Amino acid sequence: MAIIYAMSDIHGYYTIMENNFKLLDFTDNRTKLILCGDYIDYGPDSCRVLYKIKEWINNNPSQVMAIKGNHETMFLDFLYAEDDDIWNIEWLGADKDFSTVNTFISISSKEQIKQLNLKLGYHEFLISAAKIIKKDILTNHIELIKWLKGLPLYYETETQIFVHAGIDEEAGEYWKYGTSDDYFVSKYPAVLGEFYKDIISGHISTSSLAKDNNFHDVFWDGKSHFYIDGETNISGIIPVLKYDSKTCKYSSFTKGINGYGDSEYLIKRLT
Repeated sequence: MAIIYAMSDIHGYYTIMENNFKLLDFTDNRTKLILCGDYIDYGPDSCRVLYKIKEWINNNPSQVMAIKGNHETMFLDFLYAEDDDIWNIEWLGADKDFSTVNTFISISSKEQIKQLNLKLGYHEFLISAAKIIKKDILTNHIELIKWLKGLPLYYETETQIFVHAGIDEEAGEYWKYGTSDDYFVSKYPAVLGEFYKDIISGHISTSSLAKDNNFHDVFWDGKSHFYIDGETNISGIIPVLKYDSKTCKYSSFTKGINGYGDSEYLIKRLT
C-alpha cells in the first residue's frame, strides 16, 4: 500500500469535498481514501454528498471506504423513530431551517410542510412534518439509506485505527469488543498519548486541542493520536491527512492562498 488519505466531517460541503478529491493521487491502485464520518448537516448539500461518496465507493471499492459518524447515526435514528418519539422533535428542531432535510425531500413534500406550518403549533408541526419527511426519504432514497445503515464504525490496518470519534483505549488490544457503538461515533473529550496503534479520527474541534481559535488543521499529539478538524462549517476547510506507508510518515493538506488569489493546498509535515 503506497498512500492512505483520510478526511472527516464533510458536513454537507460538496464543493470543498470535490475539490479535495481532485487533489488526491490514485495512480497507484494500492492507494486508499478513508472517510471518517459526519458527511451531513450544516452545509448546503448533505444528500448530494452522500450520493457522491456512495458513487466513489461503488466505482472504487478497494480504494475508497466510509465510516459512520454521529450525525449519520442521529439521522438514521430520526428516520426510524416511532411517530411519538421525542427524537422527532429534537432532531428536526436542531436542523435549522430544515437545511439538511430540504436536500433530501421533494418539492411536493416541502409544500405540504409549508401548509402545516400555517396551521399548527411548533411541537405539533414538527411531529407532523417528521411523518412527511420520513415517508419521502424512505421512499425516494431507500437504497441510499440502506447503504448508510451498513457503513462500518471503524477501519483498521496493521498499524492504524480509523474511526469517527474514538475507541475505548482502556480495553487495549480488545478495543473492538470493549467499545460501544455510541463511543465509536460520539466519544468526547479527546484522549491524548500512547496507544499500540495510531488512532485517526475527526469529530472534535482541533482549535481546542491546539489552544488556537484559528487552527483548523490536523492535530497530532506527538504520540498516537491524529485528529482531523471537525469544524468545516466554521473554517470552510476539510483537512486531508496523508500517510505514506513506505516512509511511515504523516502529513496534512492545509488550505492556503497562492499569489493569484486562487485556493491551493500546501503540505505540512506532521511526523
